[in-house]
Amino acid sequence: MKRLPRLYEYSQQVYVNYMQTKKRGKREEAWATAYCYVLAPVLFLFVLWVLADAMWNGKRRLYFLSRDGYMMYTVAKYVCERWQLPMECRYLYCSRYSLRGGEYRLLGKRSLDHICLGGMRVTLERMMMRGLLTAEEAAEAGTYMGWEHKMHKLLTYEQVKGMRPLLENNPLFMDKMREHSGEQYPYVTGYLRQEGLMDDVPYAIVDSGWTGTVQRSIHRLLKSAGYKGKVEGYYFGLYEYPKGADSGLYHTWYFAPKGKKWRKAFFCNNLFECVFSSPEAMVKGYYKNKGSYEPVFAAKSNKNRRYAEAGADILLRYAECYTGESEDKFGEADRMERNLRLEMRVAAKLLHSFMGCPSREEAEVFGSYLFDDDVTGEEKRPLARALTRKEIKEERLVRKLFRHAAGKEHRFQSSAWPEASLVLSGAAGGSILSRTALYKILLYFRKDLERIISPGGRVNERRK
Repeated sequence: MKRLPRLYEYSQQVYVNYMQTKKRGKREEAWATAYCYVLAPVLFLFVLWVLADAMWNGKRRLYFLSRDGYMMYTVAKYVCERWQLPMECRYLYCSRYSLRGGEYRLLGKRSLDHICLGGMRVTLERMMMRGLLTAEEAAEAGTYMGWEHKMHKLLTYEQVKGMRPLLENNPLFMDKMREHSGEQYPYVTGYLRQEGLMDDVPYAIVDSGWTGTVQRSIHRLLKSAGYKGKVEGYYFGLYEYPKGADSGLYHTWYFAPKGKKWRKAFFCNNLFECVFSSPEAMVKGYYKNKGSYEPVFAAKSNKNRRYAEAGADILLRYAECYTGESEDKFGEADRMERNLRLEMRVAAKLLHSFMGCPSREEAEVFGSYLFDDDVTGEEKRPLARALTRKEIKEERLVRKLFRHAAGKEHRFQSSAWPEASLVLSGAAGGSILSRTALYKILLYFRKDLERIISPGGRVNERRK
């Protein structure tokens, strides 16, 4: 932060004020240090970029998507009120699962593209729950397939892909999926209409990103309900655009599908989702209450709620410091853009260190966040845990390259934040962390080559 001393000053001020209200301890200090000096400035700079770019491009309303957009929304709303910006900020309760509840009705058999995707811990029961089936309905459909005793068996990526023809030819599964999606469709579209997404107002959605499929789902649902406009989105980063999408409608800040390989290599989207989540649980659907459409939550609250509330508190303190001293209110577009580019380079260095080379204290504290990468799941397992000796060997660069070249995959991913797991295992010298990043970079080079050879190819959606 030496190149931007005011960011450091804001972080220091927020840290001191925050710690005065907390009991001092190693875990609390490690968490607050990372949040005040890395996470808060990074997310705040992203929100500033979103507001600036949206206003310069004529947007008058921004929808921040739950749950990754909660802290973004909190900060953006504060900045707009403090600087009296002509931008309306709204919070949209949704998830991939809640939107697809209505979208499957429109997709038919193409719904299996979303259902037959890999992940960290995929079972047949979980795949059927992605298709909206209850546990009882999934058991009945599994019995039809002869899988009644293997519903909870962890599946490899190859096995998940092999389930597609079995599910497509399973009338119990397909009929129940269509039935439940037909029931959900009017509630999903009713909620989107109620929240103003069919209004004649220039707007965009804001989210963390990764593959951009939520934007595509929203547009497909709105179009089916009669909306004639386009849906644009602002994202922290995207690994891929949805297949066939107009990339001009997807705006990225930190990285885009092409380029910025080092940023991607030292970035952990799973960690991002944990540290910038909301206090509420995942939205699993909608219902109608006295003429108003309301979200249905999967649980009473986010299991990481304590961290989410503390993080939002720190971000507001940071926004107060930044907006209190700055009279710019974005000023000239060219000058603001130059400032944001410089600040982004600082943000990249901060994230490189924190996400790609965490200290043991950071790995312990942030690795204890509970996480689940599935669209149906709530936080169940630690984000990072110590690896076994066998798992550490599997993380070696040569083994990973040979395994990838042979088309073989792990049975399931051992950690949602591999770098932290290596640190917790005592195996994370600088060389092994560098080789972990190098492996990711090689995969991104391979993806770029695939785009040249076969335009329109996309990364498996398990990234999100």
